[in-house]
Amino acid sequence: MEFKYRYKIKPSDIWQVRMYYAYASYLAVVNLTCIAASIILIVTQWKSSGPVFKTLMLIFLSLFLIIQPLVIYLTSIPQARANDEEMELIFNDRGMTVRTDGREESIEWRGIINITVRPTLVIVYTDANHGYILTNRILKNTRKDFLEFARSRRNSLESSSS
Repeated sequence: MEFKYRYKIKPSDIWQVRMYYAYASYLAVVNLTCIAASIILIVTQWKSSGPVFKTLMLIFLSLFLIIQPLVIYLTSIPQARANDEEMELIFNDRGMTVRTDGREESIEWRGIINITVRPTLVIVYTDANHGYILTNRILKNTRKDFLEFARSRRNSLESSSS
């Protein structure tokens, strides 16, 4: 079995990854606490507040719901431009092959240290800091089959090494 994906990374792909990390780390506690606090403030204090405090409450809420995601997206644009080459990822029984800009690199399954699955994307990590983003836009209708295949390859490695 083989899965082949050819794509260019988009700012929205990087934005998705960064938003997942923002809400899956210690920062998530801060973000969610501030969102909850701002909603509670708005609900409990809106009627008795003056226009300045109402504006401040709305700005505080928008910091976490609008401004932070927008800043993350805007900083994802240069990162996507830096990786502007079309990439092809091929997954088969041996591992993963990465083709980009006339270069090719093969990585065995044992060289894939982690596969992170989120609702809208999959990240295939080849080391602690580097991974390949496969969004649902790229995976399309192969997502479920790809994940089953990748998990079976990783599980067979873990079984053979123990």
